[in-house]
Amino acid sequence: MVQVRVGIFLLICQRVAGFSTKQGAACHSPLFVRNPRPVTSCARAVSATDVGNENVIVNGERRIAEKEAREYTPPSFHKAPEEESVLRETLGTSFIFGDLSEKALNELIQAFFKVEVPEGTTIIRQGSGDAEYMYVLMKGDCEITVDNKVLPGIAGRTAQGSMIGELGLLYNKARADTVTATTDVTLFQLNREAFQYFINSKQESEPEWTKNELEQIDEAIDKIAGIKSRYKEGTIIRDFNPRRRWLWFRWTGTVVQHAWKGAVWNMLLSVATIATIHSIVDRTWISGTAPDVSAHPLIARFDTFNKVWQYLMNITTFILTFFLSQAYNLWRRIYSDARKIQGRLNDLGLLLEKNISDARKIQGRLNDLGLLIASAAKYRDVDGKYEVKTVALLDDVALYSRLFHTFVWARFAKKYSILLTSRGMRRMVNRGLMTARQYNALKGLDSSVGTHNAILEWITIRMVRGMKDGSLEDDGSLKLVIYDKVCELRGTAAGVGDALDGRMPLAYAHFVQILVDTFLITAPFALYAELGAWSVLAVGILTLFYSGLLDLAKIFLDPLDNDNFYKESVNMDVGVLIREGNAGSTRWKLGAEDLPF
Repeated sequence: MVQVRVGIFLLICQRVAGFSTKQGAACHSPLFVRNPRPVTSCARAVSATDVGNENVIVNGERRIAEKEAREYTPPSFHKAPEEESVLRETLGTSFIFGDLSEKALNELIQAFFKVEVPEGTTIIRQGSGDAEYMYVLMKGDCEITVDNKVLPGIAGRTAQGSMIGELGLLYNKARADTVTATTDVTLFQLNREAFQYFINSKQESEPEWTKNELEQIDEAIDKIAGIKSRYKEGTIIRDFNPRRRWLWFRWTGTVVQHAWKGAVWNMLLSVATIATIHSIVDRTWISGTAPDVSAHPLIARFDTFNKVWQYLMNITTFILTFFLSQAYNLWRRIYSDARKIQGRLNDLGLLLEKNISDARKIQGRLNDLGLLIASAAKYRDVDGKYEVKTVALLDDVALYSRLFHTFVWARFAKKYSILLTSRGMRRMVNRGLMTARQYNALKGLDSSVGTHNAILEWITIRMVRGMKDGSLEDDGSLKLVIYDKVCELRGTAAGVGDALDGRMPLAYAHFVQILVDTFLITAPFALYAELGAWSVLAVGILTLFYSGLLDLAKIFLDPLDNDNFYKESVNMDVGVLIREGNAGSTRWKLGAEDLPF
């Protein structure tokens, strides 16, 4: 009887709970319901007072109880065709979800839930450890900050289709940045359980997929976007202060930092040599003075060897200094070509902007590709501002310039080469560095074309089309200048690869290495007869400087740090180089965006 009463009581509770759920279905998200029904309009506005608490963006009844992945059924919510299209394009090109089967991708799209967020709302907050959702931006704009500072350039804003917060779910760690809505925003969100469900599906179908690869790609993107340096500009090469005292107390980034170990080892060899000699011969000289060569046949032989060693020192000094000079010439050439690439890109930008308005003359030499482009647009409105089609042209060429600059250096610098892979480019789409349409155009390219060459063609064709639609002055001389700048840009970029490919013949580098090592290893034996115990110090000094010069030459032969020979050395920071070029892509457009006349 008691069991019957308990059963009736539980049945009544279930009916009441079901009625309550139906009443609240119009305003509450059913994300956490075990078997949610499709909904057509369940978006909920969020008050700006909800800043920092992402749990209030969707007021779920409760989290799904812990269960095995095989028991979990992802939720499904109705979406308009245009919303599905954006989600499909974003998720289909995503590094994380891009390789899902068509069925799994459709399920993933349906699992996203639509929310409306008013301007000023913090969607995710830096340091928050309760990462429960990821988002896809459907409409509106957001600002990305780290430590209350807006990230530079395109890294500091989002566009339609941007993915937000996926890394917190993937790596299960605190939010790395803060994302705030700067306009009213429409988002689609996915909860942690559904995210993990589809990640597990991906790993089953694609076992070679690893989080380490994604981390490597994101690290490269962070460096070129300026995030790695935490909004500091950085320097392509390490600066120095010419004051003697300042230079004497430098350690990081110097050759001494790396050469001292070899000096210590050679000094230990010298000590062992002296100890062995003293155990064989009877000393007839005072400690701290040169040995008595005439009284000891063994030491006399060392003295004879010293004369031969002096010839070796002369040969080594000459060849090593010449080798260093040749290596430095390569380093200077790569640096010079890198600056030329930046300059030609800026030239195009200036050329475009200059030709936007025939009422404005720009004096002086054209020194920027970005300036070339921004100077060429033809029409402005009555207030002197750019017209819509002019803005589209400038923005397109600026984006293509950034992609060209990125992919040029990704081709030459190994640490960025992962960006040339299909997965690397898909991740760039997710991070807002390129569009899905651009990715689709690049992924099918023949390897002989080269990604950067294709983008250079985009720049040329887009500028020529701008002449036809009236965005640029349709002038034959302007077209010739554009072609000249583009060809010069192509030639300079190709020259970097040629210089790196022929940086130094193996036989030459091998010979110099053997020569220097032979000279330094024989130094303890050659110097003892002349200097005695003081040869230990002499050997250390010689090793420090001669091996240091050789190491410096090898650093110069690896200007992009492809060999990972030394850390914290004089290698160029390619990330800073790319960031500088990217900043220049919009410099001239912004400078002439609003004319005072």
